[in-house]
Amino acid sequence: MLQFIRSKVTSIFVKILFVLLIVSFAIWGIGDVFFGSPAGKVAVEIGDDVRYTTQEVAEQFEQSRRRLGVPLTAEQAMQLGLLDQVIQDMVTEGLMLAAVKSLDLSVGTDRVVQFVRSRFVDQAGNFDRARYQTVLANNGWSEEEFVSRLRQDFTRRQLIDALIAVDAAPQPIVDRLFAYREEKRVAQVVSIPASVIPEPAAPEAAALESFYDANKSRYEEPEYRTVSWAQVSPTAVAKGIDIPESELRAAYDERAGQLSNPERREVRQILFETQDAAASARARIEGGEDFAAVAKDSTGVDEASLDLGMLTRDGLPDGTADAVFRLVQGEVSQPVESPFGWHLFRVERIQPGSTTSFEEARDRIRDELAHDRALDQVYETANRLEDALAGGATLEEAAKSLELPVSKVVGLSRSGARKGGGTAEGLPGGQFTQLAFETAQGQQSSLGEGENGGFFVLRVDAVEAPRTPGLDEIRDRVLADWKAERRLELAEEKADALAEKVRGGGDLKDLAAAEQLPTAELPAMTRAGRGLPEGYPGTLPATLFGLSADGDVAVTADDSQAVVVRRQQVLPADQTAKTEVREAIANQIAQGVESDVIELLLADLRSRLGVTVDKASVQRLYETVQ
Repeated sequence: MLQFIRSKVTSIFVKILFVLLIVSFAIWGIGDVFFGSPAGKVAVEIGDDVRYTTQEVAEQFEQSRRRLGVPLTAEQAMQLGLLDQVIQDMVTEGLMLAAVKSLDLSVGTDRVVQFVRSRFVDQAGNFDRARYQTVLANNGWSEEEFVSRLRQDFTRRQLIDALIAVDAAPQPIVDRLFAYREEKRVAQVVSIPASVIPEPAAPEAAALESFYDANKSRYEEPEYRTVSWAQVSPTAVAKGIDIPESELRAAYDERAGQLSNPERREVRQILFETQDAAASARARIEGGEDFAAVAKDSTGVDEASLDLGMLTRDGLPDGTADAVFRLVQGEVSQPVESPFGWHLFRVERIQPGSTTSFEEARDRIRDELAHDRALDQVYETANRLEDALAGGATLEEAAKSLELPVSKVVGLSRSGARKGGGTAEGLPGGQFTQLAFETAQGQQSSLGEGENGGFFVLRVDAVEAPRTPGLDEIRDRVLADWKAERRLELAEEKADALAEKVRGGGDLKDLAAAEQLPTAELPAMTRAGRGLPEGYPGTLPATLFGLSADGDVAVTADDSQAVVVRRQQVLPADQTAKTEVREAIANQIAQGVESDVIELLLADLRSRLGVTVDKASVQRLYETVQ
C-alpha cells in the first residue's frame, strides 16, 4: 500500500488532494501542530529575562476567578476586568523579578524555613504540616512553587526595604496631621424633614413627563424568565429510605462518644516549683486560711490568675486529671506533679456529664444514615433523568417516569427576585439562577448541581427582555417620586431662607422656634464624622468644617431632610493624648512613602526594560477551549 501511494504521489491531482487535506486539517484545529497552540505563546514579556506564557496567565486568571466566590463564566470575568487585573499584577511581579535578578539578590534557605515553621503551627507551637499542606492545596501550589514564591517575595522585600530605608515620619508632620484629624467642632442645627412639608399639588403633565424622562433609569425593569425544573433532592429521596432498627442501634453505639457530654469541673490552682512548698501551702489551707490569700502570700499571684475555668479531663495538665476528678466540691488536692511543677487544685463546682439516650438520638441518626444512602440514589436518578431527556423525552415526561415533581417559577430575575416583588423561594440553589439565564428560551439546560448534593434540569419557558415601563403604566409611582423630591426641594428652600436670616443677624434658635422647628446642639465631632449622632446627613461634618468662623451657617441635606448648620465652637486637638493615633498617622505616612517609592520604581523599570503584553492570545486560548 505504501509503495502504491509513493507511485501515485507524483500525480498533480494527488498533490492537490494532499494540499486540500492539509488546509482542512488546519481549519479544524490540527493547524496548531504547524503554527503552534496559543497556550504556549508568550503573553507577557518584560525585558530579556522574564516571560509568562499564555497558559501561565490563564492559570492565574482561573485562580483569581475561583477566589471571587461568584459563579462567573470566563467571558463575564473578562468583561468585569479580571483578566486585565491579573495581567497587571503579573507585569508588576515580572518587573520586580527582573530588578531582583539584575541586582543578584537572593535569600537563604534558613529564612524560608524559619518563616514556614513560624506561620504554620498548632496550639502547642509545633510545626503543623497538615495545616501547611491545606494552605498549599487551597491555593493550587506545589511545595516547590510555594517556596519559590516565598524566595521571590523576600528578595523583593529586600529591594523595597533598601529603597525606603529612611527615618520615621518627621514629628512636625505627624503633629500637623494629628491636629488636623483630631480637631473637633460643635454645631447648632435645625433639621427640616421633608415629611413635614405639606404635600405639593400635582405638576402639569409636561413637568411630570420631563421628570420621568430625566429619571428613566430609576424605573428600568430587569430581564425576567419563567422557568420549569425537575429536581433530584437527597432530602426527598431520604424520606423513602427505611433503616432497620439494628442498624440504627449499631450507629448509636459507634457514635456514643459524640452523643455524650463529659463531666466538667470549675478548677482553681496554685502552682509551685517544689513539692515541699506545695505541701506547706496545703497545710495552711487545711488550717483554715483562705485559698487565694495563701496563693498570694506563697507565689505572689493574684486571685484572677488562679482560675482555670470549666475543664474536662483533657483540659488539665498531663498527670493531674485523676487527682482533680477524685475531689469533691470544695476540696483541695494533695500536691500533684506535672511537667509545669507542683499543683494544688481546688474544685469550685462540678457539672455532671450526660449521655443522649438511643430514643432521643434515634430520629437524628435515622436522618443522617438515610441522607448518606440517598446520595448514591441521587446520582443514579440524576443520570437516569439526563438519559431520558437525551432520548427525546420532555421535561414533564422524564420527571413523571422517575416520579419527580416539576416546579415552576414565573418572573424570575437574575438576582433571584420575583417580578411581583419578594424573593423566589424553593429554588434548587447552586447553579440554578446562572443556568436559568444562560439557557435559551424553549431549551433545557444541562444537568445542574443544586445545594446539599441535589441535581436539577431546567427549561426556560418564557423570557421578558429588560424594559422601561411607559409613563402611563407607572404614572402613580412617578407622581409619588416627583412629590417626594419636590418636598425635599421645598425643605432645602426653607433651610436656605432660614440660613439667610441668620446671616442677616437673626438668632437661629429664635427663628426656628418661630416656625415651630426644634434646635439641637450636637456633640463635638471630628471632620471624619466621629461623634456625629445617627439620623443626620453624612455630609454634615464636611459642611461644619467648611465654615470659617463661629456663628457662620450653611445648609446640607440627604434624601429625607435639609439641615441648617451653625458653627458654635472649635475644640483644638489635645496634643498630649492618643498616642495610638499618632502612631497610626506615622505608619500611614510610612506606607504612603513605600507606595510612592514602589510606583516610581515600577515606572522606571517599565521604561528601561520595556513591557509587551499580548492579551488577545489569552482570549484566543479560551476561544480554542470552547
